[in-house]
Amino acid sequence: MHIVTGMLIAGLLGKGKRPTLMPLLKNGPVRVAHVVPGRVRMSVPLLQEDRSQASPLQEKLASLAGVQAVSVNPVTGSVMIRFDEASVQPELLYAATVRLMGLERELEKTPRPAVVKELRLMLDSLNRVVYDRTGGLLDFTSALLIILAGVGVKKMLAEGAKAMPAGFTLLWWGAHHILSGGGSAGEE
Repeated sequence: MHIVTGMLIAGLLGKGKRPTLMPLLKNGPVRVAHVVPGRVRMSVPLLQEDRSQASPLQEKLASLAGVQAVSVNPVTGSVMIRFDEASVQPELLYAATVRLMGLERELEKTPRPAVVKELRLMLDSLNRVVYDRTGGLLDFTSALLIILAGVGVKKMLAEGAKAMPAGFTLLWWGAHHILSGGGSAGEE
């Protein structure tokens, strides 16, 4: 909700010439296809899934002050809005579209990059193989954690108070945190 509210405030307060935030919004539940002076085209994939929302969205957007014309194509999920630049900012129209479609929660979800998704799938597959091979006793993550704990204990016994996390340990913490989203690798 805070992202949409910020965009609404920016749209309401920003009346002078300023760079637009719109080119930054290329991903998410409402995507900006292009912005030119007086016109913005957005892609709303949800419209393709639920075409019944097209007419209400078109009517409500068209009723906004400063909006000259709205064209909604539910087949392509495209929303094209012509507007008066002096009275409305494109960020305000983006925020209004998000609110009218009820997509605030979707917009606030933290995206997961494709590389992280693929690495997570690989780790899950490796976990499953180790789990099957050990008869359910261990998975790859728990086996690796046990090994690392053993190496850590050995290092602490050998080095005493000087024992600090090694580069490998720090790398493991970082990779584990990225791949698991902060939890253990088996959690979702």
